[in-house]
Amino acid sequence: MIIVPLFGRIALHGTGHEDEIFRFLVPMLVGGVAGFLIGLAKDRVQASLMQSRSILDAMPYGVVQCDSSGQLLFANQKICDILGCSKDELMGSHLWEFCSSDLCRSSLQASFAQLVESGASTQAVPGSFSSKAGKKSKVEIHWNDQGHFDVSLGRHAYMATIINVTSQVHSQRLLEKLSQAVEHADELIMLTDRHGIIEYVNPALERVSGYSAQELIGEKPSTLKSSAQDASVYAQLWQTIISGQTWRGTLIDRRKDGSFYPVVMSVTPILNDQSEIVAYVSVQQDMTERQELEEQLLQSQKMEALGTLVGGIAHDFNNILAAVKGHTYLASRELKDLEKSAQRLKSVDSLADQGTEMIKQLLAFARKDLLEKRVFSLNEFMRDGYRLAKSIIPENIVHDTDFCDDDLFVYGNSTQFQQVMMNLVNNACDAVVGVENPKTRCVLSRFQADDGFRKRHPDMQGDYFARISVSDNGSGIKPEQASKIFEPFFTTKGVGEGTGLGLAMVYGAVNGHGGVIEVGREEGWSTTFYIYLPLSGREADDIAIEEEAPASTVAGELLLLVDDEASLRHTMCEVLESNGYRVIEAGDGEEALQLFKSRVQDISLIITDIVMPKMGGIDFIKAVRVIDQKMPVIYITGYEGGPEQRDMLAEDFKQSRVMNKPFQISALTVAVGEMIAAS
Repeated sequence: MIIVPLFGRIALHGTGHEDEIFRFLVPMLVGGVAGFLIGLAKDRVQASLMQSRSILDAMPYGVVQCDSSGQLLFANQKICDILGCSKDELMGSHLWEFCSSDLCRSSLQASFAQLVESGASTQAVPGSFSSKAGKKSKVEIHWNDQGHFDVSLGRHAYMATIINVTSQVHSQRLLEKLSQAVEHADELIMLTDRHGIIEYVNPALERVSGYSAQELIGEKPSTLKSSAQDASVYAQLWQTIISGQTWRGTLIDRRKDGSFYPVVMSVTPILNDQSEIVAYVSVQQDMTERQELEEQLLQSQKMEALGTLVGGIAHDFNNILAAVKGHTYLASRELKDLEKSAQRLKSVDSLADQGTEMIKQLLAFARKDLLEKRVFSLNEFMRDGYRLAKSIIPENIVHDTDFCDDDLFVYGNSTQFQQVMMNLVNNACDAVVGVENPKTRCVLSRFQADDGFRKRHPDMQGDYFARISVSDNGSGIKPEQASKIFEPFFTTKGVGEGTGLGLAMVYGAVNGHGGVIEVGREEGWSTTFYIYLPLSGREADDIAIEEEAPASTVAGELLLLVDDEASLRHTMCEVLESNGYRVIEAGDGEEALQLFKSRVQDISLIITDIVMPKMGGIDFIKAVRVIDQKMPVIYITGYEGGPEQRDMLAEDFKQSRVMNKPFQISALTVAVGEMIAAS
């Protein structure tokens, strides 16, 4: 403060001692300015150092500085958090003292020694640190490429960054486990992009389908599509998943070799952060073994039901036979009145047709072919096929039916529905045992889904369904049993009175047809079972029906008729001869083959039974084909043949036709004429 004014006075007035004054003041002035500047620089360096340390403390990874011996000279807050120590506790220690394994310790020391010796760092050193509390952390240590001389410390120093990769390692291991789980899962897993192009399949899907991953990736899931279900099933599947919902259901897929296999499947959309569909994941469970077991159980259940069924069938069939005998007796007495006799014989024929239909239903009931599905009319099924189920209802039980007139077409297997109705009716009859005025009822109606139905069954699509209800006025179902009635082997019957498979089979069959079953109560009835089935979008599939046609007028042709049942053979012979044909007869395949060889040039057509003693019809025709490959053949049979028989008939279909006994006589004569004309 006094220096400037003093210089000013000296400069203006002079003192005569200027030289002495400058010699004294100038050094003092220079020293003060230098000290001021040095102090200012130290303050700035200190502030910069504090700022740098604050920045290092805020780093998301650890930062340490150590001397050439490895002693820590600096540590930021992050490494303190990882090791569970304060900065003061870390100073003077070595980083490898915190390693949780000998391998980590030796590799970290070796990498630091190489850095000090050569001035070049190695690759990132993986390791595992253990905190004071025992918590282990997976880390990566990165040494700087070379050390530097720290002026403030007066010695050489080395820097390292430590990245905590615990969460990344955990995530990576979890992903590896998930990948291994998918690879080794028994479920069939498929991943597609949002356009439905396959991007991944797991080994289980390769094993079951027969396709390799290379064959499927880049293709669409329709590669596995079979013809076993209606196209509407696939349409419903895609409508569900493109709307962002999960589709669940059962399908039958096709292997590479063409064989079919059943699956229970779910298809789930995968969404990104913007809730956009980016992919689909399909998880399937191969149900082949389970279906085989269910078929065995179902067959066992059928055998159990046969005991009850036989009584009803015998009752109805004996009534038919009694009526046939009565009409035959009356016809024999009324021969003088030809018109009445003709009417009686027509009634006999009609009754025989009823017996034929009953036998067909019985054979269908016992048949194992449950996978063949088609569109059929529930109305016709309930009116006609329900006759078999009614036959097991005891006469003391009043049974009512109410079938709507609306056309209700469903896609399914009518034989399996026959089993469903048998079980439900049998269950209703058991429920009313000991009840005064026992009653049961069966109703078929069109059902429109309401809010309550949709809430109970959110997976059921569509507005209208076919509903079958079976009611009884028995004692009802106890509340504690209601949740168990559809479980396999659960039964309220005594030992030896039932397997507990009936309602379980009903549940499985209904579910396999895309439907649901409920149990409840209606006014006037103690228990009602409701079955809801999705309606098909098309009418019943066409089924070949043999229509009566005028008899052929081809005359004089020689026919070879082969059947081991003499009475039937003689009757057919008379019928064919009455239509102008010549007929030679044989009682088995061996006899027929000798006749054929002796008159091969004369015979125009062969009519043969399939199942016969000595030589059956299949083997007989095989021998005929060696001699004449184009000989027309009509197979007549009263049995359902096995796979070998069906394969043989399929190979021989161009020159042959199959007719099931008993057939319309007029249909036989028409078939004979058509095949001779076509040969």
